[in-house]
Amino acid sequence: DGLSKEMWTGAWTSDMDRQDRPWLVFSDPRGKTVFRSGCGSHFELDAVYPGNAPTQEHTEASITIGNGKTQMDFAGFTYAGPESFPPNTSMFNQADLGRPELADDKWRALENRVLDLMGSGQPLRVSAGGKSYVLPPVKAPRWRARFQKVC
Repeated sequence: DGLSKEMWTGAWTSDMDRQDRPWLVFSDPRGKTVFRSGCGSHFELDAVYPGNAPTQEHTEASITIGNGKTQMDFAGFTYAGPESFPPNTSMFNQADLGRPELADDKWRALENRVLDLMGSGQPLRVSAGGKSYVLPPVKAPRWRARFQKVC
Protein backbone atom coordinates (compact mmCIF):
# COMPACT_ATOMS: atom_id res chain seq x y z
CA ASP A 1 0.00 0.00 0.00
CA GLY A 2 3.06 2.29 0.05
CA LEU A 3 2.48 5.71 1.59
CA SER A 4 -1.30 5.47 1.78
CA LYS A 5 -2.68 7.40 4.77
CA GLU A 6 0.79 7.82 6.28
CA MET A 7 1.31 11.00 8.27
CA TRP A 8 4.80 12.37 7.80
CA THR A 9 6.45 13.68 10.92
CA GLY A 10 8.89 16.52 10.80
CA ALA A 11 8.79 20.29 10.65
CA TRP A 12 7.95 23.21 8.37
CA THR A 13 10.54 25.91 7.76
CA SER A 14 10.49 29.10 5.75
CA ASP A 15 13.76 30.57 4.59
CA MET A 16 15.25 32.85 1.99
CA ASP A 17 17.98 31.39 -0.22
CA ARG A 18 21.18 33.14 -1.32
CA GLN A 19 19.30 34.91 -4.12
CA ASP A 20 16.64 36.21 -1.67
CA ARG A 21 14.02 33.75 -2.94
CA PRO A 22 11.53 32.37 -0.38
CA TRP A 23 11.19 28.63 0.23
CA LEU A 24 8.59 26.83 2.33
CA VAL A 25 9.89 23.35 3.19
CA PHE A 26 8.56 20.35 5.11
CA SER A 27 11.42 18.08 6.20
CA ASP A 28 11.28 14.72 7.93
CA PRO A 29 13.09 14.24 11.29
CA ARG A 30 16.31 13.31 9.43
CA GLY A 31 16.24 16.62 7.53
CA LYS A 32 15.14 15.08 4.23
CA THR A 33 12.81 17.18 2.07
CA VAL A 34 9.27 15.81 1.73
CA PHE A 35 7.65 18.95 0.26
CA ARG A 36 8.92 22.34 -0.84
CA SER A 37 7.66 25.34 -2.68
CA GLY A 38 9.54 28.46 -3.64
CA CYS A 39 9.71 31.26 -6.12
CA GLY A 40 12.09 33.65 -7.76
CA SER A 41 12.46 33.43 -11.51
CA HIS A 42 9.42 31.10 -11.42
CA PHE A 43 7.17 29.32 -8.92
CA GLU A 44 8.48 25.86 -8.02
CA LEU A 45 6.71 22.93 -6.33
CA ASP A 46 8.51 19.70 -5.35
CA ALA A 47 7.05 16.83 -3.34
CA VAL A 48 7.64 13.19 -2.58
CA TYR A 49 5.51 11.46 -5.22
CA PRO A 50 2.98 9.19 -3.49
CA GLY A 51 2.22 7.01 -6.54
CA ASN A 52 4.32 4.19 -7.93
CA ALA A 53 7.87 5.12 -8.86
CA PRO A 54 8.33 6.08 -12.50
CA THR A 55 10.17 3.68 -14.77
CA GLN A 56 12.14 6.51 -16.37
CA GLU A 57 13.17 10.07 -15.56
CA HIS A 58 11.02 13.04 -16.56
CA THR A 59 7.76 11.06 -16.66
CA GLU A 60 4.57 13.12 -16.88
CA ALA A 61 2.57 12.89 -13.67
CA SER A 62 0.12 14.79 -11.53
CA ILE A 63 -0.61 15.11 -7.84
CA THR A 64 -3.58 16.42 -5.92
CA ILE A 65 -3.12 18.49 -2.78
CA GLY A 66 -6.13 18.93 -0.52
CA ASN A 67 -6.80 20.41 2.90
CA GLY A 68 -10.16 18.84 3.71
CA LYS A 69 -12.10 21.81 2.33
CA THR A 70 -10.58 22.29 -1.10
CA GLN A 71 -8.12 20.58 -3.37
CA MET A 72 -6.02 21.42 -6.40
CA ASP A 73 -4.45 19.29 -9.11
CA PHE A 74 -0.87 19.92 -10.21
CA ALA A 75 0.55 18.55 -13.48
CA GLY A 76 4.29 18.06 -13.73
CA PHE A 77 6.94 15.36 -13.91
CA THR A 78 8.48 12.68 -11.69
CA TYR A 79 12.15 12.00 -11.16
CA ALA A 80 14.23 9.71 -8.97
CA GLY A 81 14.34 11.37 -5.59
CA PRO A 82 17.58 13.33 -5.11
CA GLU A 83 19.77 12.82 -2.02
CA SER A 84 17.95 15.65 -0.26
CA PHE A 85 14.71 13.57 -0.37
CA PRO A 86 13.95 10.51 1.79
CA PRO A 87 15.56 7.27 0.52
CA ASN A 88 13.66 5.17 -2.02
CA THR A 89 11.24 7.93 -3.01
CA SER A 90 10.43 9.65 -6.26
CA MET A 91 10.16 13.41 -6.61
CA PHE A 92 7.29 15.26 -8.26
CA ASN A 93 8.20 18.65 -9.77
CA GLN A 94 6.09 21.40 -11.25
CA ALA A 95 7.24 24.81 -12.44
CA ASP A 96 5.11 27.94 -12.82
CA LEU A 97 2.01 26.19 -11.43
CA GLY A 98 1.82 24.45 -14.81
CA ARG A 99 0.47 27.66 -16.36
CA PRO A 100 3.32 29.99 -17.40
CA GLU A 101 1.22 31.37 -20.25
CA LEU A 102 -1.36 33.06 -18.02
CA ALA A 103 -1.58 36.84 -17.91
CA ASP A 104 -0.19 38.37 -14.71
CA ASP A 105 -3.58 38.95 -13.02
CA LYS A 106 -4.82 35.39 -13.73
CA TRP A 107 -1.50 33.88 -12.72
CA ARG A 108 -1.52 35.91 -9.47
CA ALA A 109 -5.07 34.65 -8.72
CA LEU A 110 -3.91 31.04 -9.27
CA GLU A 111 -0.87 31.61 -7.06
CA ASN A 112 -3.12 33.02 -4.31
CA ARG A 113 -5.33 29.91 -4.52
CA VAL A 114 -2.25 27.74 -3.96
CA LEU A 115 -1.04 29.89 -1.06
CA ASP A 116 -4.56 29.81 0.47
CA LEU A 117 -4.60 26.01 0.15
CA MET A 118 -1.22 25.64 1.86
CA GLY A 119 -1.96 28.28 4.50
CA SER A 120 -5.40 26.98 5.49
CA GLY A 121 -4.23 25.77 8.90
CA GLN A 122 -5.41 22.27 7.96
CA PRO A 123 -3.35 19.12 7.27
CA LEU A 124 -2.41 18.72 3.61
CA ARG A 125 -3.10 15.42 1.83
CA VAL A 126 -0.86 14.77 -1.18
CA SER A 127 -2.24 12.05 -3.44
CA ALA A 128 -1.54 10.37 -6.77
CA GLY A 129 -2.10 6.96 -8.28
CA GLY A 130 -4.48 5.86 -5.51
CA LYS A 131 -1.86 6.50 -2.81
CA SER A 132 -1.46 9.43 -0.47
CA TYR A 133 0.28 10.89 2.54
CA VAL A 134 -0.60 13.67 4.95
CA LEU A 135 1.51 16.62 6.04
CA PRO A 136 0.68 18.54 9.21
CA PRO A 137 -0.67 22.09 8.85
CA VAL A 138 1.91 24.63 7.70
CA LYS A 139 3.46 26.31 10.72
CA ALA A 140 6.31 28.53 9.65
CA PRO A 141 6.64 32.19 10.58
CA ARG A 142 6.13 34.82 7.87
CA TRP A 143 6.21 32.32 4.99
CA ARG A 144 3.27 33.81 3.13
CA ALA A 145 4.46 37.42 3.50
CA ARG A 146 7.80 36.39 2.01
CA PHE A 147 6.07 34.75 -0.97
CA GLN A 148 3.79 37.74 -1.58
CA LYS A 149 6.71 40.16 -1.41
CA VAL A 150 8.97 38.28 -3.86
CA CYS A 151 6.77 36.13 -6.09
